[in-house]
Amino acid sequence: MTRFGTRFGTRFGFLGMACLLSLSTLSAPVLAAGGGGAAGDLLSGDSPTANATPMPLPRFYARHVEEGNKLLVQDRISAAMDEFFAAKTINPDYYPTYIGIGDAYQKLYQNEEAVQSYQTALRLLNPSYASERLLRGNAFAEKRRFKEALQQYGDVLRIDPAAGNQYTLAMKHLRHDEDKKAAKAFENAIALDDDYPDPHFQLGLMYYRDKKFKKSTPAYENAVRLDPNNPLYRFALGTSYYKEATGKRDPDLKTVAKATHEYEQARRLGLRVPRLHHNLGTCYILTKNYDGAVNELRAAVREGLQDNPETFYNLGNAFFLKGMTINYTWDGLSSLTDVNKLNQNNEKFNYLNKAIGAYNLALRYDPKYAQVYYDRGVAYYRLSELKLTEPFMDAMLSDKHSQKGYLDKGVKYFQEDMLAKSLVSFETFTTLSEDAKLKASVSKIVPGLQRQLKSIGGKVIENKHS
Repeated sequence: MTRFGTRFGTRFGFLGMACLLSLSTLSAPVLAAGGGGAAGDLLSGDSPTANATPMPLPRFYARHVEEGNKLLVQDRISAAMDEFFAAKTINPDYYPTYIGIGDAYQKLYQNEEAVQSYQTALRLLNPSYASERLLRGNAFAEKRRFKEALQQYGDVLRIDPAAGNQYTLAMKHLRHDEDKKAAKAFENAIALDDDYPDPHFQLGLMYYRDKKFKKSTPAYENAVRLDPNNPLYRFALGTSYYKEATGKRDPDLKTVAKATHEYEQARRLGLRVPRLHHNLGTCYILTKNYDGAVNELRAAVREGLQDNPETFYNLGNAFFLKGMTINYTWDGLSSLTDVNKLNQNNEKFNYLNKAIGAYNLALRYDPKYAQVYYDRGVAYYRLSELKLTEPFMDAMLSDKHSQKGYLDKGVKYFQEDMLAKSLVSFETFTTLSEDAKLKASVSKIVPGLQRQLKSIGGKVIENKHS
């Protein structure tokens, strides 16, 4: 691992970071002393002779650290250690000394000793701007997972403390709703240390909150560039890309693809939150990866969004669009003795039926979600174009009314039932929606559905939200 040099700080920022846990301080500085020789003679009371050689004063401790770092670059580890320990003897409270010692131990693959040295450096530095990362590093160290601890400590120690202090000031301004002062302090931190990702990330959060996606995206991009293995940064960048891409009437699919990539990277890096699954599933719908969309949206429901109408609505869309990839419509006459056609009918039927189930769950949690009624109306209509076969009989004929209708009219009853439910969904949409353009489209669809329903002997049923 390379030396940390003179930049120190954190690589992981969060709003509302907790202060660093109080840590014990080191003992008071040890006075410089020279061990025996002339100093010993002086203390013994003997008078020095006129030609005695004066004891040389030790070099300034920072120079020892500087020389030690140069020797480490040359892999002269033993000589570097001599320099670091000389600096420690002169001033045991100079934290860069312990960074150098830790670097040397890492070169010797003595990770536990390296961790102990970095911990000493961090106690002396006391970077309040890095409390989250320090807590993780300490937790790894307690579990003797020294490599992970070194990664956490290394990220802290790579940032200029002056930049970290500006970051702390910015977070204080944010807590007091002083956004302009916060933004200025974040910019100051970036100016002091252009390799510090956290201020970029926090600026991105501020811009995103204010719906300034053209500004939030570059800020997040900088954070990801500087810390590509941070899943939270990847997730935030993906969300900003998605908002940019869908802010227009026609989504920008290239930008949606960028969002998809960032979400996939966040997942690969271990982020497991329901909203990530929801967002990634939504991206998969737009990029026509319907199987992926179903998997991610189901994961979103399973992991916490089980009462979210938007998640169920998107899941319904994923099922519907997957079903519509199957190019099959029953002619109303054939008995489906052709196995291939039977399989097409049943596979499409299955997806459309699942779509309607998901739409119904969305409406359970938000009965006034107008768009769901529209899409459910379309799904019912598409089901009316298929033949009800044995695998779906129990599900579709679950009540006495439908069972009687099927006994009286056979497969024609199913078509009537689907058309009637489609009609009710469209009419409910018209009642709830404020989308004038889509309502105008529905006003043309409904009369056609009514005529089609009457032509096969069906009745227009009463408008109910069902």
